[in-house]
Amino acid sequence: MKLLYKTTLNFLPAMVAILAIAGLSLYLLLRQEVTDEINEQLELQAALIVEELNAGRTINFPLASAMEVPVSFSARKKLGDTLIYDRLQRKNEGYYYLSLTRKVKHRNYKIIVMTSYIGWQRYYQTIFFSFSAVALGITLIGVLLNYYSNHNLWKPFFLNLENLKRFSVSSPLPLQWHDSSVTEFEELQQSLKELTERSRREYLALREFTENASHELQTPLGIIQSKLDRMSQLDVDEEMAQYIVQAKSGVERLTKMNKNLLLLAKLDNDAFAEKQPLNLKELLENHLEQMSDLFEARNITLSVDASPLTIITDCYLCDVLLSNLLSNALRYTPSPGEVSVSLNHNQLIIGNPGQALDFPEQRLFSRFTKGGSHLQGTGLGLAIVRQICLLNGWIASYAYQGGVHYFTITFS
Repeated sequence: MKLLYKTTLNFLPAMVAILAIAGLSLYLLLRQEVTDEINEQLELQAALIVEELNAGRTINFPLASAMEVPVSFSARKKLGDTLIYDRLQRKNEGYYYLSLTRKVKHRNYKIIVMTSYIGWQRYYQTIFFSFSAVALGITLIGVLLNYYSNHNLWKPFFLNLENLKRFSVSSPLPLQWHDSSVTEFEELQQSLKELTERSRREYLALREFTENASHELQTPLGIIQSKLDRMSQLDVDEEMAQYIVQAKSGVERLTKMNKNLLLLAKLDNDAFAEKQPLNLKELLENHLEQMSDLFEARNITLSVDASPLTIITDCYLCDVLLSNLLSNALRYTPSPGEVSVSLNHNQLIIGNPGQALDFPEQRLFSRFTKGGSHLQGTGLGLAIVRQICLLNGWIASYAYQGGVHYFTITFS
């Protein structure tokens, strides 16, 4: 859930709870105030009746009566409510009454005074609906104010977050920051700014080191290769010849690894920006034709089903991708065997039989990942395939079904 929605949803129940407590408190306070006022009014009416009795005048107060009772009659002062039928409105009306006894000129009187009230139910309804309307308005206004104030307050944070999502250490463009008046956001922005700049510097230093190391290694590797070739032409004994062959194999493997690392560095740096339409079917058929002798030498048959497909990419990278996938199928297919190649309107699928992976499937496209029984490879071929796919927005996936490894490239 987004931060703005989260804070708004947290604010809403708090506001509702506060208003509910305030409404209940207001109702209880008003009820107490009204009750006290009614009691005072009834006490006043009773006092006026006593004054009239003392003056010997006839009691002529509405909703009041004074009835002489025996001196022995004694009753506590009683305050209560009752219902009286109203003949005009044809319904029962609520009344509060006060009943007490007073001695006036040695005579005992029972005095009852009454006053009407609208009823606590109506009080409750009036307060409830009035307060609910006010509370609803306050809640809506509060939620809107909270949302828009938080939106403006957090806006620089969200903008910086979006820029961070698009940030890449390989991008030459500087990261744009949006200033904020909040101290904590400013401190966070400064920390992220230092972090991204340090990451870019470290990346550039690592890229420069990788490129320089790859270039510098090419010359001594070439020299070693040429010297080993010269030595293999000399008259040497069988043991020395075996050492030379092993050394040449190691140098060739190191040369290949050096080229692959240099290619990965260029892919990381997005050095292949020029793209053009490419007939993938024609390029695939050329690769299969060039490698047909290698497949025949290992007694591996090819099953090809290719449909026309045009993609937009760098021609060299597409060559590398096809070469790595086909070389991987050639290397890991047991002899005799069959490799299937399928090209449809948006996918290239290459399947080759073989044993299940002896390492987690998630590591298949990682660098320097190799099976225990095939240590002669560099472990960079599929990593280059994945990097080429990432660069072009394609999806490289793998599945193992029925004893067959399936590598699928989905073109966007």
